Amino acid sequence: MDFQTPWIKYGIIYGIISICLFLFSAYVSPLGIWIQFMLGIVIMIVLMVLSANEEKASKEGILNYGEALKNTFLTGFTGFVISGLTTLIMVHLVDPSLLGILQEQAVESVESMMKFFGAPDDAISEALEKAEADMEAQFTPVSQILNILKSSIMVVIIAAIVSIFVKKNENIHDIKL
Repeated sequence: MDFQTPWIKYGIIYGIISICLFLFSAYVSPLGIWIQFMLGIVIMIVLMVLSANEEKASKEGILNYGEALKNTFLTGFTGFVISGLTTLIMVHLVDPSLLGILQEQAVESVESMMKFFGAPDDAISEALEKAEADMEAQFTPVSQILNILKSSIMVVIIAAIVSIFVKKNENIHDIKL
């Protein structure tokens, strides 16, 4: 496998950036779940575009929609797999106390969101209990792998949209006979 293939290169970069963002939020300064999610999406889109543009340049400026979709999807999916597996390793092997940190951040995020929307206190406490229980179940190995697979649905949707903008079909007037 050629590690100079754009989707591999940018997928690995996406995975590394996602890991750094995760570690920064967990250990240095909590960013909040929604900020982390939005940053991750923006970074993924930028790296998908860079990957597709590099692939297009290697093919003399031509990249049809199917090739663009394959390239952008594999870029995002590779990053998600790297990030997901690293998170799994961090939580279960390196620092099991990380689960408590992530649980606390999830609870704070749910609480602030519910307060923002004016939810009653009893509904907030019920949602916080559910968030704590859900968080523990989310980081089992099977659950983490399922999360990666579920995320691939979001990645394919984003990749399909990005591919519309990065594709470049061959101009019929430029075909040499």
